[in-house]
Amino acid sequence: MSFQAARAADDVVITGYGAITPLGHDVESFSDSLRKGLSAVDFLEPHQGVDGTKWMAAVIRNFDPKQHVQPRKTIKVMCREIQLAFGAAMQACRVSGVSAGMIEPDRLGTVFSGEIIFSEIGDAESIIRLCSENGIMKHDRWAAESMENMYPLWMLKSLPNMAACHVGIALDARGPNNTITTEGTSSLNALLEAINVIRRDKADVMIVGSTASRSCFTRLLQRHEEDFSKSYGDVAKACKPFDASRDGTVPGESASAVVLERRSHAEARGAKILGTILSWANTFAGSPDRWGGIQQSTESALSSLLTRSGLVPAGIDHVNASASGIVSMDAGESRGIANVLSGVPVVSYKGAIGDSISGAGLIEWIASMSGMQSGIIAPTTNHCKTASDCPVDVISQSVKQRSTNCFVKLSSNSQGHTIGVLTRVD
Repeated sequence: MSFQAARAADDVVITGYGAITPLGHDVESFSDSLRKGLSAVDFLEPHQGVDGTKWMAAVIRNFDPKQHVQPRKTIKVMCREIQLAFGAAMQACRVSGVSAGMIEPDRLGTVFSGEIIFSEIGDAESIIRLCSENGIMKHDRWAAESMENMYPLWMLKSLPNMAACHVGIALDARGPNNTITTEGTSSLNALLEAINVIRRDKADVMIVGSTASRSCFTRLLQRHEEDFSKSYGDVAKACKPFDASRDGTVPGESASAVVLERRSHAEARGAKILGTILSWANTFAGSPDRWGGIQQSTESALSSLLTRSGLVPAGIDHVNASASGIVSMDAGESRGIANVLSGVPVVSYKGAIGDSISGAGLIEWIASMSGMQSGIIAPTTNHCKTASDCPVDVISQSVKQRSTNCFVKLSSNSQGHTIGVLTRVD
């Protein structure tokens, strides 16, 4: 076998993906909604801040775990985020043709992104009431009342690493099992970890997933962020990435999963190959200012992707950006993209599904994968006029026809960490 042939056989390829989103409970409905320019952002009724502040969010509606989780008895030990993750992972496995017992157990692994999972308010409401007197919390009662009345498996339901564990158990996956927590870069970081597990020959197949709910009521009570949009007039248009009138982001929730596989393994079992990971980059540029390092880390990531893949900018169809409608974030990322990939069109889907932070990167990557396969790239929802501080060509108003078979997905966090993935659709 030649060196080039050996390298091709060792490629990391995509053989399946799944998604549960505010715009649909599978990849097909999600992608169709994006192409139509729909937005799932709405007021989070009946909840609001203690000061009467209105909250907006993109929420997954009408999710029934009984349709997605088997065996059903495990639902009681899964919080909502883990149920969503499990459902997305099973979708991806069905597309890929992966099931328990089909892959050598020691060569099948899982890696998910995660973050702190806040309990639903109903899980603790009765205990809080027991600890309250005339509407005032008596903290000295908490230790006794909570230990006596808390659901015994409460913590097991909400541990961030349990998504990867439940999926691993269901598939009898005895290979590497990990959970990545790096805020906005978490889900692409999980993708990179899975790629490297396969390249290190520790597994042939990896299930990569993400799940997060930034719209959880108890999370918003504790962490209502200053970066949120205040555009309450037309709530569906509140989040406007790259737009001249943008004023912040909107929280969202999502769950998604992909099946990564060594090419030779996928071919040997007759799996349909959907795409190939061509190159990836993991960069950081620190700054004392929030989002201050994003331009430099974006430039570094994109330059690395081009160098490692040997592609030129003309070979890239589009960049699926991390942009979320935050003024400084969108501007810094735009400058970084323009300095390396001038002329390559850019898209963001957070206007449609909000920002689930640790879950955002993978679900947006799937949106581009689906679009590339259909030959139609959905536009940036809510984008009307590109801001003067965002020097990029934004895909907006209408769909774009695919021009090449490669695209870039970027994810960043406010500390200056950026991850880029260059993918070819096969």
